[in-house]
Order: sequence, then C-alpha cells, then structure tokens
Amino acid sequence: MGGLLIAGIDPGTESAVVLMTLSGEVVKVFSGRNASADTLVSEISSFGKVAIVGTDVTPAPRLVKKIAGVLGARVLKPEKNLQFYEKTKVVDAFLKRQPYFIPLGNKHERDALCAALCSLKKVSYLLKKIDDTLKQKKLEHLTERVRERVVVDGLPIAKALRLFM
Repeated sequence: MGGLLIAGIDPGTESAVVLMTLSGEVVKVFSGRNASADTLVSEISSFGKVAIVGTDVTPAPRLVKKIAGVLGARVLKPEKNLQFYEKTKVVDAFLKRQPYFIPLGNKHERDALCAALCSLKKVSYLLKKIDDTLKQKKLEHLTERVRERVVVDGLPIAKALRLFM
C-alpha cells in the first residue's frame, strides 16, 4: 500500500485502531483484547507508513506515545477530552458521507475512528497548503515525501522541498 496513513488508536483492555489515508479513506478497522504494543505496531505497519497517531483524549495515553515512537509518527491529541456526544457527531457525519459501508464492531473502534478523523482535521489545512505549493511549482510527484517531512518532522514546506531538489 502506498501513501502516508493516520492511525487513530483507542487503547485499553480492548484496543482499537483505525487506519486512514491522508485523503480520508478508511483502510482498516480492527480491535483486540489485551493487544500488546508490539502486536499493534506489527499490524499497523503492515499497511504502510504512519505519519500521525491520533487519540481522542488528552494527555495522550502512554501506549499511543509508545506506538507513535516506534512508528516514527507524530502524536496528535485534542485540546480537551472529547465527550461521547461529540465523538458520535463526528463519526456519524463521516459515515453518512461514505459511498461504502464501514463496519465498526464496538465503541472502541468508533473512538479510534473519531481520533483519526480529528487528527486529519487538525492537519487538513497544512496538507492543502503542501498540495497547493507543489501544484504551483509542478512538483506533485514529491507530495508524499514532502508531506512526511512537514507533517512528521515539522519542517517548513520550503525547507522540506529543498531536501528533494
């Protein structure tokens, strides 16, 4: 699979993960009881390079930080813990817009999807700015590499571009 991913993670006794592209397409939804960090990292990394690991609580849980560190990804968390009704609103609005059914087997998978969606929303302006800059310079072929340097490493767009030119 090509392209950078967002991993929304809801850790706990029943840990859930939603993998999503930076364009908002759900790639994988899964959950499991007592899943270790190593198990989650192995499953997540089998789908591609993760740029962002998102959570729906603040501060980010230790497991989320650990997984992000192993994956070399940036952690994104909300300003405040998201309430049930906020999560429901975000997830339901997203699911209604999808042309295909996305099965969510439990509340943990819903929370993981919410974490991924909120993370995507946080970086959407930056992604658009990167895309617009590359399109203007006719350098769209560098999109994934520039996105990774800007989103994960925090480089300014111009500096990230210079790395590949």
